[in-house]
Amino acid sequence: MEIEKLKKEYCKGIYQTQALLVRDAPFKLRSGSLSHIYLNHRAFLSKSEYLDLVASIYKMLIEERISNYQIASVDSLMSPVVSGALSILTGMNSVIVRQRKLEHGVEEKVFGTVEGELVIVDDMTSSGATIIETTKQLREKGGIVRYAVVSAERDSKARKNLAGEGIELLSIASFKEIVLNLREIISQEQMLLLRSELDLEL
Repeated sequence: MEIEKLKKEYCKGIYQTQALLVRDAPFKLRSGSLSHIYLNHRAFLSKSEYLDLVASIYKMLIEERISNYQIASVDSLMSPVVSGALSILTGMNSVIVRQRKLEHGVEEKVFGTVEGELVIVDDMTSSGATIIETTKQLREKGGIVRYAVVSAERDSKARKNLAGEGIELLSIASFKEIVLNLREIISQEQMLLLRSELDLEL
């Protein structure tokens, strides 16, 4: 299946761009929790070949469910970049949603015309909180949101939280899947470090 082949290319690209970071001293996540693994998509998505790869996989994941939609980007560094690439690839219109109003100009949170069905785009998610907040803003403006798409989901927490809001999470891979795809490359020490966190069988 083509999408499975592309997923493997995604995992390989994550490794080649050194976007997958594993450290003895844990990272502090946006949610406030700690983790030994972090995915720095900035290093990965700044390469045009990988940006195109992610947009292509997003298109496949979305269009297995829905054919007519708008793209809604969350307020993060890389999500508007991915949304732009996806918009060009699909020909679909896009909307950008900020968490706070701009303090100048039109002083709005939502940029673009919200109408019909929207698919929320993020580069990755841990808890789903940013996607949920974005969904609320779009629904307040009359938008329909049933799907969100990300490159990587840290664990099942986001999927469960989003399901509670009526949103199906589409993703290229979980952190566990990424690590398992790269198990022949990742050091044994790193695998042991991640064993309990990602529920790995070594």
